[in-house]
Amino acid sequence: MKLPFIFLTFTVLGLSACGPNYLFEAAQNIPNGQWTYRDTLDFKFTVTDTTALYNIDVNFVYADSFPSQNIYVKFYTRFPDGKRLSKPLSFDFFDPTGKPFGKCSGSSCSTQIPIQQNAFFEKVGEYTITLEQFGRQDPLSGLKSVGLAVEKAGKK
Repeated sequence: MKLPFIFLTFTVLGLSACGPNYLFEAAQNIPNGQWTYRDTLDFKFTVTDTTALYNIDVNFVYADSFPSQNIYVKFYTRFPDGKRLSKPLSFDFFDPTGKPFGKCSGSSCSTQIPIQQNAFFEKVGEYTITLEQFGRQDPLSGLKSVGLAVEKAGKK
């Protein structure tokens, strides 16, 4: 009787050890699939280990009928000391032939796009990453949700 229980315990522990080790992961739904300029998305997380490296990804869920090949986003980072940096980014949802990147099911597609690999945070404290759409259309139709994942990737 104990052998199956022990095997099951080690199997569960082994499988959980193989998955990503997220410091933070969250998604926000886009109401009615309409992302306006004024609707910024804030993702707040706390860093306690400044010796760790992190991979930062943005996750999008979008309609397979999304009106353009890519999306333009302003990416803001607010540091624990109040300093704020911004960077405009473009994310491709489709290749030049119109084939969606990522995985599609029904009329929805999802893709995870790396923002920065092996990033590190110099200060302990709360960080806020804000995403703001700044495409050619306001509102931008066809986007269902946007998420952020900060995954531990090792040590400096």
